[in-house]
Amino acid sequence: MLYTEKQRNEIERVREVFSELLKQSPNYELLWSDKVGFVWLEIGLNPLYVDTAMRIESAADLCREFLENVVTDVLFMTGNDHALENADPLELVEIKQRWQKYIDQLPEYAYLCDELLNKQK
Repeated sequence: MLYTEKQRNEIERVREVFSELLKQSPNYELLWSDKVGFVWLEIGLNPLYVDTAMRIESAADLCREFLENVVTDVLFMTGNDHALENADPLELVEIKQRWQKYIDQLPEYAYLCDELLNKQK
C-alpha cells in the first residue's frame, strides 16, 4: 500500500483546498500513479516540457509545494527575479494575503508558512 487511508484522505483534502490554484496554473500538475502514488510535476507549456517530477510523501509535502508556488506567482507578478529570501515588504504582504485563504482551511499547516518565511531571514 502506497499510503494509509488516512494519509491518502489528507492528501486529497489538501488537493481539494488548492484545487482552483491547481486548475489555473500552467506551471505544475498533480497526478496519480498506481506505482508510486501522487506525483507533482513542474511543467512548461511553451515549449511543452516536464522539468521536475517529485513523489508526494504526505499532505504536508503537498501543501508546501502549493505554498511555494504561491510565492513564485507573486514574485513573477511583481516582475522581480529573486527568491523569497529577497522579497520586499510589499511582496511579503501579498504572499501572506494569498496564503491566508488556504491556511484558514488548513490551519494545521500554518507552520509551513513560518518555515518558508524563516528561510528568508
